Amino acid sequence: NTTADYFLGDRSVPWWAVAFSIVATETSTITFISIPGVAFARGGNFGFLQLVFGYLLGRIVISILFIPSYFRGELLTVYQLLDQRFGGKIKMVAASLFVVMRNIADGIRLLLTAIVLSAVYAAFQPAADPGTIIVGSIILIGLAMIIFTYFGGMEAVIWVEVVQLGIYIAGAIAAAVVLLSYINGGLATVSSVATQFGKYSLFDFTFDHTRTFTFWSGLIGGCFLTMSTHGTDQYLVQRYLCTDHPRKATVALLTSGAIVLAQFIGFLFIGVLLFAF
Repeated sequence: NTTADYFLGDRSVPWWAVAFSIVATETSTITFISIPGVAFARGGNFGFLQLVFGYLLGRIVISILFIPSYFRGELLTVYQLLDQRFGGKIKMVAASLFVVMRNIADGIRLLLTAIVLSAVYAAFQPAADPGTIIVGSIILIGLAMIIFTYFGGMEAVIWVEVVQLGIYIAGAIAAAVVLLSYINGGLATVSSVATQFGKYSLFDFTFDHTRTFTFWSGLIGGCFLTMSTHGTDQYLVQRYLCTDHPRKATVALLTSGAIVLAQFIGFLFIGVLLFAF
C-alpha cells in the first residue's frame, strides 16, 4: 500500500525469517557447486572455514558499528544515510555501483543455475539442446522473480528465500545420503580416507601470502568482505530494516552467521564424501 510497505514489509518481518533470508541471499549456485569442490580437490581440506570465522567477526563489527546507524530516522535504503552524511553525488555513485555490480554478480549466478537445470533436464531428455534449455531457464526464472517481487515487494522476497533455504538444505542432505549409500563401508570408510589425506585439517596459522586460506587472511579478509556485503550493500541491509528494532536486526544477523558456519561445514563434508566416493 505504501513505499515503506514495499521496501520494508511494514517493518513487521520476524527476525528468524530475516536470518534465513540473509543466508539464502548470500548462498547461490556458485556456493553450492564450488564449496564441496574446495574439500574435494587435491590437497583440499576444511581450511576454507578460516574465512567463515572472518564472516562471523564481520557480523559482530556490523552489529556494533553499523546497525544502530540504520535505525536512526526512517531509512528506506542504505544510501539515504550516505546522502545525509556526504551529499547526493556520493549517494548516486554508491547506488549506481551497487546496481551495476549486482547485475553482473546475479547474472553469473542466474547463468550457473540455468546450466545446472540444463544438466538435470538432459538426464531425462538426452536429445535436448543444452543452449535452448539454458536460455529458457534464464527467461523463466527471471520472469518469476520479477513477478513476485513486483507484486509482493521485500516481504515476498524474504519469504521466498526462506523456502529457498529449506529447498537447498534438503538438497544438500539428499546429496550426502546418496553419496553415503554408494560408498562401501559408509562413514567408517569416509573417516579413514579423510584422515589419510588430511581432509579434516582446519587451521593454518602461518604468515604465508602464497597460501589460499590461512587463519589470519581468513579472519581479516573475511571480516572486511562481510563489512562490505552485509554492512553497506542494499540487498542485505534492506533485510535488517524489515525488523522494527535494531536488537532484532542484530539477532537476525548473528543467527545467520551461525547457520552459515553450519552450512559450510556441511558443504565441505559433501566434498569429502565426493572424494571418498
